[in-house]
Amino acid sequence: MKFSISSRSGLPKSPAQPPARGFIGAKAAAVLLATMLLAASGATAANASEESPAAQNDHAMGSTIRGHESAGQLFSIQATESAFAMPGVPGMDVSSHQGVVDWAKAAANGAKFAYVKASEGTEYSNPYFADQYAGAASAGMLRGAYHFALPNASSGAAQASYFLQSGAAWTPDGKTLPALLDLEYNPYGSTCYGMTPGEMVSWVSDFATTILSRTGRLPAIYTTTDWWNTCTGKANGFGNHPLHIARWESTPGALPAGWNAHTLWQYADSGVFPGDQNVFNGTVGQLTAFASNPGPIFSDISGGQFTAEVNWLGSRGISTGWTEANGARNYRPLAPVARDAMAAFMYRLAGSPAFTAPAKSPFTDVATTNPFYKQITWLASKGISTGWIEANGTKTYRPFEPVARDAMAAFMYRLAGSPEFNAPAESPFTDVATTNPFYKQITWLASSGISSGWTEADGTKTYRPFEPVARDAMAAFMNRFDTKFGDQ
Repeated sequence: MKFSISSRSGLPKSPAQPPARGFIGAKAAAVLLATMLLAASGATAANASEESPAAQNDHAMGSTIRGHESAGQLFSIQATESAFAMPGVPGMDVSSHQGVVDWAKAAANGAKFAYVKASEGTEYSNPYFADQYAGAASAGMLRGAYHFALPNASSGAAQASYFLQSGAAWTPDGKTLPALLDLEYNPYGSTCYGMTPGEMVSWVSDFATTILSRTGRLPAIYTTTDWWNTCTGKANGFGNHPLHIARWESTPGALPAGWNAHTLWQYADSGVFPGDQNVFNGTVGQLTAFASNPGPIFSDISGGQFTAEVNWLGSRGISTGWTEANGARNYRPLAPVARDAMAAFMYRLAGSPAFTAPAKSPFTDVATTNPFYKQITWLASKGISTGWIEANGTKTYRPFEPVARDAMAAFMYRLAGSPEFNAPAESPFTDVATTNPFYKQITWLASSGISSGWTEADGTKTYRPFEPVARDAMAAFMNRFDTKFGDQ
């Protein structure tokens, strides 16, 4: 038992060499050229439905900013002079507009990291992505991938899944930066894509939850303070996401609601590096740590008894928690674990194995539409939980009941494959008799170091078998179980 857990483009190929970029930037030049051509032809700007696929596809990170926010020309000019003019670690971001990048030259000029555009919406993938992504790594840079969001085009989950098709999922290899969600002004219409702040917050959360569940790390968020505060209604619950602030001025300025500090800063759209100019807010050592460490995942977990174990659970995608109205992701550590959630936890701990749920539910109280139907029936198919046989002969699972600590021991024992174990003749716990129906499983759990129970004031040990399992304690149990049995 092992415990772990098509590109489409209507754009023509970009030139083999990156286009020349003055201090106003290639993006601004493209907008200016398009405006001049429209004016000369007497045409009016097209709306989203009227634009050609080529016009609708590839938008680079920050490509909409100049049309909505003023930029400091001083720092656009200075950016062309030296990568070391800004405090922090210098880096860059590129898209198909840069084509074939001279990564060795960029590294020689001081770039330590790069973000590469992977996708936009669910219709466009950067045709240069694979080469650019690999090229940055071959030059010794840390690299990550970004997705240009079109929130009104499809769900956050759909766009996250499309983005992950690029093969750029974060892994804790010390070389890969977290996924980056590019949230900026709508290239085709209303600033906020015709969405209310609540709808936008839900969309961002949907994208983030999918990335977290698939990669074990929250995505970073690229945005401007004006766009974020306007389009999310100053949502302040995303502070656990690394912030990549965009501001082409001498300082990052006031940050969006919810953040006290930025992680990355895009300070110019042209300079010594191809593409946009960025800086990491820290040292090279901190940048390396940032690449390796998934960081805090839940807003309500900070320094408690099981903080490390809860963060581990989140980084494994075993639990993505709850998203509140302001976007905050909470774990609710002291809430009891319900039996349906327990099934989901165990299924994911086992690596989310392939399993086809039965067409008809084996439990009268678990509909096939239950969000955890697959996990519950998988648990039953493995004999980890058989549920209850009621007086009328039907079977129930009681999905919303809390999991008691004695039942949890049985679940863990069976998940481990019901290993050979001789229970001690004398109970190590004063509140667990040798006649307890789960005595063997409870003492196995203790002997495996998964739960040691409590030492009471008089020095005796108790297990408290009938107490519900809290969600933070469950994270600890699963972490210890994985350490002990994860390679089986």
